[in-house]
Formats: sequence, C-alpha cells, structure tokens
Amino acid sequence: MRIFLFLGAAAALLAGPGQCLAQGWSSDLSRDASGNFNNGYTRPPAEAGVVKGRFYLLPSWAPAEVLLVGNQKPVAVPLKYDLFRQELRVRRPQGDSVVVPLARVQEFRLPQPAGGARRFLCFPAAALPAGVGETCGEVLADGSQVQLLKLRHSEVVTRADQGGSYASNTMSKQYEEKAAYYLRWPADGHFTAVKPKRSSLEQALTGQPAALAALKARKGNIGNEDELAAAVTAVNAAPSGSPR
Repeated sequence: MRIFLFLGAAAALLAGPGQCLAQGWSSDLSRDASGNFNNGYTRPPAEAGVVKGRFYLLPSWAPAEVLLVGNQKPVAVPLKYDLFRQELRVRRPQGDSVVVPLARVQEFRLPQPAGGARRFLCFPAAALPAGVGETCGEVLADGSQVQLLKLRHSEVVTRADQGGSYASNTMSKQYEEKAAYYLRWPADGHFTAVKPKRSSLEQALTGQPAALAALKARKGNIGNEDELAAAVTAVNAAPSGSPR
C-alpha cells in the first residue's frame, strides 16, 4: 500500500530540496513473527514462523538520526535496519512504519547510551563492488585518507536444530548474519575488500607508501575487527598520499 508519510514537524526535514521524499514510501500495520500485533513493526515475511532467528540489525526500534540525500540536517526517528531485505524502516507517530528507500538515505546514526553514535553510510549498488547490492556500511574507522566499513547482510541457511538432551537430526531454516569489511577511499569513492589480517591490509594498501609505512610502524597483531579498525586509524594519522 502506497501512502504519504507525515511526521509532524519532522516532515519538512524528510523532504529534500525540490522533492517530496515522503511520497511513494510504503507502510503497514501488521503482526510480528510471533503473531503479536507489532505496533509499527514490519510486516513479517512469507517465511515467518518457519525461518528462525533475527534479520534485523537490532532486536527492537532504536532511536536514530537519519540524513536524507539533499538534506543538511538529520531527522530523529525510531528506526530498524532489515539486513535480509536491506531496508530501513522508520516508525511513525501513529504506530505504523514506513520503508525508506536506501537510495534516498545518505547516512544514519544510532546514538549510544554511553555517548557517541554508531554511524552508517548508505550506498546504491552502482557505487559498490559488483555483486554487493545496495546496502549501508557501519563506519569502524574514519579519516580523510581511508574509511573502514563493515557491510552486513542476512541470509537464510539450513542448520541442524540445537538443544535438548538428545542429538537431533531435525533441520531448520535460520537467518544468519554475514559481514564483510571494505576500505573506502573518499578521494575517489572506490572500495577495496579487506580482512582482519595484517597481510590483507598490507595488500589493500599497495600503492600507498605513507599508509604502508604507518602500518609497518604500528606494533601488534591484526586478528579481529577492533585491531583492524585501530590499524586503519593509525593509517589515517600518517601523512596523506596519492589515492590509489
């Protein structure tokens, strides 16, 4: 069902210059996967009740700040990020929710209780490596030279059921979150796949002498996400070089 989005005073922020971004967004008021009225949660997919697990980034509505393409200021709305369909949903005051096309979202932030915010940049498929598809990447390390982004998606897999006192041969479909890491070079917008390994990061920095020097000067291993982010932060602290 196609409707117009009204968010009271926020409506002006949801309309970009010369365009009404609220027009054409879809809305529903339905039940969640357990059959309860969702009070604004997304309509459950056809496989609800069959596929186990969660396909949202977070289990419930989260306070967020959404910056739309063409706007200068973000709007504060409750938000959900559907990793299976790569959709953003915002909750309206009347209780239902609307899908916000990723092509119209520049970025969104999830403020954290301890301070700061998780920042996600959204990209159309054409701006990403082949086969990735439109998505939003969480910024794990930022800088003028290079950004480290974590791109997530959820897919349906078949797994053996766990639990119980006996081994089970029962199989079920489950949502499983997958993640990939990319370096993004703001100078020209290109992406380079990278893994949380020193050898992978060194290869990704080929052609960047200053960045490679900064990486080699940094002590310690790179074996997980936090260490990879710290290494990219160190790279950004080095003198800038020419983009690859």
